[in-house]
Amino acid sequence: MKYIYHLLLSLFITSLTAPSLLHAKNQLYQNPSPYLVMHGNDSVNRMKWGEAAIEKARKQKKMIFVSIGYYACHWCHVMHRESYSNPAIAKILNDNFISIKIDRELNPVLDKRLINFVQATTGTAGWPLNVFLTPEAYPLVGTTYIPPQQFSIALTRLSKQWLDNPKQLQKDAKEMNSKLSTSILATDSVGSKKHIAENSSAFIEQAMKQANTLQGGFSHVRQFPSTSQLLTLLRLNKKTKDKTVDEFIQLTLDNMQNKGLHDEIAGGFYRYTTDPDWHTPHFEKMLYTNALLPLLYQQAAEQYNNDSYHQTAVETMKFLLADMQGTDGAFIASLSAVDDKDVEGGYYLWKQDELKKILSNDELKLANLAWGLDHPPTLAAGNLPTTLNSLQSLSKILKNKEVDIQTKLNTLKIKLNKHRKKTRIIPKDDKLLAGWNGLTLAAFAKMVEFDKSLKTSGDKLSQFLLSLWDGTRLKRSKASTASGNLNDYAAVAWGLVQWGKATNNPQILNTSKEIISAAWQKFYSNKGWKESEKSLLPQPLIRQHIEDSPIPSSESLLIEATQISGDKRWQPQLKQLLAKSTDDIESSPFSYAYLIGVSLTP
Repeated sequence: MKYIYHLLLSLFITSLTAPSLLHAKNQLYQNPSPYLVMHGNDSVNRMKWGEAAIEKARKQKKMIFVSIGYYACHWCHVMHRESYSNPAIAKILNDNFISIKIDRELNPVLDKRLINFVQATTGTAGWPLNVFLTPEAYPLVGTTYIPPQQFSIALTRLSKQWLDNPKQLQKDAKEMNSKLSTSILATDSVGSKKHIAENSSAFIEQAMKQANTLQGGFSHVRQFPSTSQLLTLLRLNKKTKDKTVDEFIQLTLDNMQNKGLHDEIAGGFYRYTTDPDWHTPHFEKMLYTNALLPLLYQQAAEQYNNDSYHQTAVETMKFLLADMQGTDGAFIASLSAVDDKDVEGGYYLWKQDELKKILSNDELKLANLAWGLDHPPTLAAGNLPTTLNSLQSLSKILKNKEVDIQTKLNTLKIKLNKHRKKTRIIPKDDKLLAGWNGLTLAAFAKMVEFDKSLKTSGDKLSQFLLSLWDGTRLKRSKASTASGNLNDYAAVAWGLVQWGKATNNPQILNTSKEIISAAWQKFYSNKGWKESEKSLLPQPLIRQHIEDSPIPSSESLLIEATQISGDKRWQPQLKQLLAKSTDDIESSPFSYAYLIGVSLTP
């Protein structure tokens, strides 16, 4: 396998190729995905992922180059601008490879498989994800973002090595695929044959070992919301009432809502922060993040009798309706990390000179005291409003009642939000994804109890999801003819069954049961779970259990949807699944948090 190691090294060697621009339409030009349309003018001759592309690679005996990204991804835009619009790089790709561009949000199962491959072979993975496959679709070598100079040399060397010795590279790719599959399946084998719920204590122990007890969250590098883990800690600690766990959960929730992860002006949450102190966000806003966090904050509000958590949940729902509602009552996929001027965070950051033109002296004083906007900016485009002084502290400083200050802050937020909407542009990915909208409907089901005005929007969203179901098949998105994967079925069923219960709607409940049944039939067997009905990669993986991603695992969503539905037909499958722990769950319960949580339900 020495050839593969040489290929990995070649991806990090520099060159002096200079980028330039060329515009020529390809197969992606009229795609419903904004991310793919962005590549429609690439100099690269793109093809869609499918049997036709693989067959073409086999006939022409060329490697397949799969590049995966998504619209809100900053570095995906950078590599698009630097490399894929470069005619010199495009020529190398067009002459030597069958090039495919994929929106990871439309093909998450393939993305997950290739992410795992790159993580295993290089030690790191992310987006843009660039993977070279043999004509038989075995992954050969992959990397994330690299500058155009390095990319150009890597392509040249890789194409030469393929011409010199394709059989050896094909052999190496097959061997590597076999080893990775064997490694994954080994950890997926049945462990000590205990019920999954018996991993609860081990989950809490592992979560608290990983916990950042100074700042909250589970990282000392960058911070993600980790919704599945926090929801499960809440669920488990409701019974055990461990004070240390409760304090950690509340520290995390406080910092998430008061620091840089949260948009102080319009509400809503960014995907993650680039530091462990929750200060600097990576500015993309994802639908799934803002669908799941109201569920977390409202659950915490009820458990801790904390009104600020409830207000955060309510505010996030208002943000969804104001900024992420698309057509047909559904919600769009994301808001970009960069503004229309290609400035990361530019839509959300403020400078004093601009604020002085917008606000009165009293308003500017309050903004600076509340959010620290007069400090030297840590980012080039300005300061991000985050809580500097609490309402109680502001009351003492300004010698005014808290209720009056809160009213002024609310007015200030509205004023700044109107100004930025009027003067700035944030690019949007307007795809209407089935699974993510299913998660969003679950948030409506949770919050409609506290705000009856949400029912109209929830009803519209439920009708959108119902329109994707034809009685036997669920579509992945409104604009796509592709069938949904396991996550789509599970998340849509999860949202519909909760909305049906919340609104006492028997039609929606019955349809949710149909989708639940279809999911069990299509994706589960005695061998385990498959995450899509069909895979074009060799040796598709069948898993006993599926780990969480930023979203609770599709397995756990389907299990919980089945439990909520009360449909007894699937009780044997539920009993069989939950009684079967695996080595991976027992060694890494943190990664299976939501599954452990739902396993506690009788």
